[in-house]
Amino acid sequence: MKVELIDNDCYKVFINASYIKDFNIEDKDKLGKYVKMIILKLKKLYDLVLEGFYEVHIYYIKYIGIILEINNIDTYISKTIDLKIVVHNDLKYYLKSNDFDLIKDYKHAHYYNNYFYLDIGDIGQDDIIKIVEQVEIVNEDNIKDIKNKWYYLTF
Repeated sequence: MKVELIDNDCYKVFINASYIKDFNIEDKDKLGKYVKMIILKLKKLYDLVLEGFYEVHIYYIKYIGIILEINNIDTYISKTIDLKIVVHNDLKYYLKSNDFDLIKDYKHAHYYNNYFYLDIGDIGQDDIIKIVEQVEIVNEDNIKDIKNKWYYLTF
């Protein structure tokens, strides 16, 4: 599990696919329980206590894992947490890196502003597992403004 503080009210949590066996993005009841379990692990592992109302965006990426964006919507004095869960499972994902050595073995990449972007659909499962911890995962919504500006590279 990798946790990144985006700002005081937002956390990004990445959970590798090897830790989420038998995960079903379609099962809404288990999904809520799973998110609560992750929040409890954040408290235990990182001493991160979340209280109040949070909107949790879940991005499931087959073979890679899950990204949770946990946004604080309202803080109230209580030791409880309320969650609004939003599932995004129909987006296209890219691996973003500024390290050419990580992407040089792949036939196609995109380049913009000192970053290389690899379409996850163009990479095999074994290759993704090798480099996923060394890159940033972005979805098409995060980069829609630059897609018409980037260069298409072939190696």
